[in-house]
Amino acid sequence: MGGVLVGREGPVAWVTLNRPEKLNSLNTGLMDELIAVLRRLEKDPEAKILVLTGKGKAFSAGIDLGEVAGAGSPDEAADIFRKLAELFRTLLGLEKPLIMAVNGHAYGGGAELLWAADIVVAVKHARIAWPEAKWGLVPPVLPTLGALVLGPARAALLAMTGKPVTAEEAYQMGLVSVLAEDEEDLKAKVDEVAEAVLSYSPGGVRSVKRLLRQVKATSLAELGISELERLAMTKDTKYAAEMFKAKKEPRFEW
Repeated sequence: MGGVLVGREGPVAWVTLNRPEKLNSLNTGLMDELIAVLRRLEKDPEAKILVLTGKGKAFSAGIDLGEVAGAGSPDEAADIFRKLAELFRTLLGLEKPLIMAVNGHAYGGGAELLWAADIVVAVKHARIAWPEAKWGLVPPVLPTLGALVLGPARAALLAMTGKPVTAEEAYQMGLVSVLAEDEEDLKAKVDEVAEAVLSYSPGGVRSVKRLLRQVKATSLAELGISELERLAMTKDTKYAAEMFKAKKEPRFEW
């Protein structure tokens, strides 16, 4: 069974991260597979809407820091984050409407993926957090484009402290589009949203998507991605990843 599952329900293609034992953390293999699936579905004329979700109790815990700790060199570690940047650019470049069905917690890179969605449907019990700075990294979108949505002060608090927010709080902030009671309701809410989108003019929807993509794919997001790639090559990140693997808290000197 692969790291990414694909299911079809008429014109809606469901893409599921299938690494529940690792909380759907993003290693290079999973990201490579996900990029390939997304590109294939983008060319599939039968798939009109794409839905990305996770299997198990988490949507995604973000980058697999165990893989980072096992990297043989700073450049090899940076390659992992370059792959995340490629995934983010792939998501942003999709022409088809993209719904993210947040079935559980979204941390780090998993939370960053939500910014690339057109519509985010989340279960109320989900927690969303950006703890990258704890591991010597930066969430590339939260302090850039995210600051325009949440406000600079709130974006700074979330990025500098990793403070989790509930899906309901994220809804109030403007990151989550629709709330669901549980996973069964999540499926129903996604179906409702997909049906509503498909009832509108495809040309009109594509134009909305094109305008939103132009706003998201700005130099601000590229700046954040470049900063993430730079930090991935530093000693702080390597040290923090080793502490993560050893299940210890990193201790930094200021």
